[in-house]
Amino acid sequence: MALSSRWKILNKELGKWRDALTKAMDNQRSRENLSNEIMQAQMWYGAAGQGKKPFNHTQCWEVVKHCKRFSIIPTAPTVVLNETPLHDSQASDSPMESPMSEDSPIERKPRPIGRKVVKAKR
Repeated sequence: MALSSRWKILNKELGKWRDALTKAMDNQRSRENLSNEIMQAQMWYGAAGQGKKPFNHTQCWEVVKHCKRFSIIPTAPTVVLNETPLHDSQASDSPMESPMSEDSPIERKPRPIGRKVVKAKR
């Protein structure tokens, strides 16, 4: 019982920390290092919690930061300098190189038969 109630608290705190880190990463300026990013994340975390207490669960964060629930998804646009992306982007082709034809419809798979139709056939 004590472990599950502790996990509820940790889960909430780790979620807030992930959000603060995401904001700090999105707000990162050039030539800033990781310590500046963490300090900025601490400020975002404190602002989210009305400045009551700092984030003290860094050891827990190191364990769960690669889990799917706590992974940080960058939301900042990809920075491009001389046509060379600085960050890996999901789409390898730019929209200008491969325009989408309006004539080609998107193929849709047929939906599976529903429960009511299967029961009606019986």
